[in-house]
Amino acid sequence: MQRHVRAEGRVPQLITAIAATLIAASPAFADPVPGKHTDSQGRMQLIIGQTTDGIYDYTINSNLNTPWGVTMYAPASLSSGGFTTASGALSTNTAWYKYSYGPQDLSFIKNTPKLAGAAIAVAYWIGGDYDIDIATGSNASGENAGNILWENTKRMITDLKNTGRPILLRVGYEAEAPWNGHWPAHYKTVWSKIKAEITAQGASNIATVWQLAAYCPATDFWGAGITPRTLVASKPLAATGANSNGVQNVSEDNPGAVYDQWYPGADADWTGISIFEPQDCANGYGAIQSVVNYLKTKNKPILVSESAARGYDYNPATGLYAYNQQGKLSRPNLAPTTVWNEWYAPFFQFVRTNSDWIRAVAYISDDWQKYSHWRCTVDARGNKIAGCAEANWGNTRVDVNATIKANWLAQLTSDGKFITTP
Repeated sequence: MQRHVRAEGRVPQLITAIAATLIAASPAFADPVPGKHTDSQGRMQLIIGQTTDGIYDYTINSNLNTPWGVTMYAPASLSSGGFTTASGALSTNTAWYKYSYGPQDLSFIKNTPKLAGAAIAVAYWIGGDYDIDIATGSNASGENAGNILWENTKRMITDLKNTGRPILLRVGYEAEAPWNGHWPAHYKTVWSKIKAEITAQGASNIATVWQLAAYCPATDFWGAGITPRTLVASKPLAATGANSNGVQNVSEDNPGAVYDQWYPGADADWTGISIFEPQDCANGYGAIQSVVNYLKTKNKPILVSESAARGYDYNPATGLYAYNQQGKLSRPNLAPTTVWNEWYAPFFQFVRTNSDWIRAVAYISDDWQKYSHWRCTVDARGNKIAGCAEANWGNTRVDVNATIKANWLAQLTSDGKFITTP
């Protein structure tokens, strides 16, 4: 959930190039790539998140069928709820985390009857110098006295093991993201330590996921001299410090030249990717396809680890949407069918085209505007009025509008656990 501000760019629109991109993508194989916790019948598993509010709204308030899995976030500081602390008590959501980013609670997932047996995709954050502290035992973050971050991590693994459920553990998610600033050597050391601890504890229900952000900034808001609307990554400069990383572009023709420095090799069971605003890439879904094609070379199942129709605000009084984003002209009074055709239809087409490798999809069905960190108000020209710490995320719930909800359910199997594929 923690990420640097993503802002500004062109107005989203139906991009006819998307169809051409998907036609050019590699065809689906008869047998989807196997892996730990993939469906034995080759079906694409659905995961819903990312807050306890979003999960509750989807499964309880709207009474939709329980998906295959649900998502939660857990920084190494254990600011989330439901994990065993050093005292033996369970952690609770810190106020800043609960109200700024949205509540996260393992106990809620474990103790809610409708979520019984659901898999859990856990995003484990190690940005902000947590990577060097966990790797070396230092206290560069100022939060690792007594090596508490690693001790927390070991207890977290125990807690996840004891759920007895399929766990997809996204270690250091969005590995290359400039807002995380992971130092490659320490990042991979953390991966090795976690994989060894999973093995030592016999936590065979935990599969690890290496996730990329696959992010195209609409403008060079860092002032880093990068080319906007193309893939970017962190540019490691130092292991720690205020200016420890810069930003660099990533070639769609050879993304591995940059991404491989963070790749943990055999320690990863899955790979993953985020999909939010592919329209901000000059090549649209072509840029995302280049990242997926790179991940395919790792011969592991792919998880769409985070996805949402970012920037669309919903007005329940009118039943209409508005696309509001920093640096972009606002587009009010959008019919639900317009939103579906602009974001959801191309998204489902993309994941289905790659269904031989994309074995699970996590969608964030949340009203981001409820939480202070994500809240954002802009004027008609996209100028900030209030909030906007990370631009506008909108209301990406799929259960608040009848048209979006009906179209969403039409993409799923009758039990709600899988996305239908050809």
